[in-house]
Amino acid sequence: MNALDLSERFFFEMALPSLQREFPLEWQRMGAGLVGNGSDCFGFDDEISRDHDWGVELFVWLSERDYESLGDDVRAWKRELWTHHPEVAFREVSSYGTHETITTPDRFYQHLVGFPHGPSSVLEWRRVPEESLALCVNGRVFSDPLGEFSLTRQHLLEYYPEDLRRKKIAARCLAAAQTGQYNFLRCAQRGDTVAKELTLSRFAQDVIHLVFLLNRRYMPYYKWSYRAMCDLEVLSTDVAPELERLWSDEVVEGELDLGTRLVFEVSSRDRCRAVVVERICSLIACELRRQGLSGSSSSFLVEHGEAVQATINDPDLARIPTQYE
Repeated sequence: MNALDLSERFFFEMALPSLQREFPLEWQRMGAGLVGNGSDCFGFDDEISRDHDWGVELFVWLSERDYESLGDDVRAWKRELWTHHPEVAFREVSSYGTHETITTPDRFYQHLVGFPHGPSSVLEWRRVPEESLALCVNGRVFSDPLGEFSLTRQHLLEYYPEDLRRKKIAARCLAAAQTGQYNFLRCAQRGDTVAKELTLSRFAQDVIHLVFLLNRRYMPYYKWSYRAMCDLEVLSTDVAPELERLWSDEVVEGELDLGTRLVFEVSSRDRCRAVVVERICSLIACELRRQGLSGSSSSFLVEHGEAVQATINDPDLARIPTQYE
């Protein structure tokens, strides 16, 4: 079992009965779950994850009133409960820093995104790092009788305002075109190996981000972005193997109209990678058309980025240069 499953099991079998005994009048107002930092909150933990900050963990969310009157008591209860179960692998709390596990919904969200009830205006949404939003909606809520924690969580799960989503899609289309469809081959022709690999990595990152945006899901911390993308419904099963081919020695067949992009010869491997780049861009372009975001028949993502940009209704957002998204 991963740490998230173990934590849920511990809550219902050990923690909840103990809460009911220690706080017979108050426990029904307490929410609990495991959400936030750590690979375990995404369900991605494995044996390698167990070398640090891994194990059973539990957040208890109190109302503001209960936090003021009961916060210290609940902290003491949790410390005592942990000491009574030495057989359980509990998680160290170093990765949380100042983020208490005995807290309130408002304090929890304030810590992660800067707004106690989540962002509301487009300006507020733009200020929040996307990986922080991903931390707010991962993991699992074990119990939330008052619904306070889940109310903000549901607000965040409803995703970005549509105009902002489109702005981000436009920006990522233009960035992916620049790195993958333009600069990759230029760097390859110059023999600049480091720059070539950097542009390809940037292209992959932009593509992964596009897949998240087209699924209306937040992209997590870079280390887990590809792994999380593989679980998405839209595009992932087609895009994932193509991304893998960018760093394989597989010979990829396909026509590639390089036009004026190829002045000097490149290796057969880089030719194959250029073919894969175009296949990935074609997949993205097809999904943009399917979602009604672009009408361009081209696979050149610059055209799609410009088309998506033209659909943004918010005049202030439309005026912001795409490189700032």
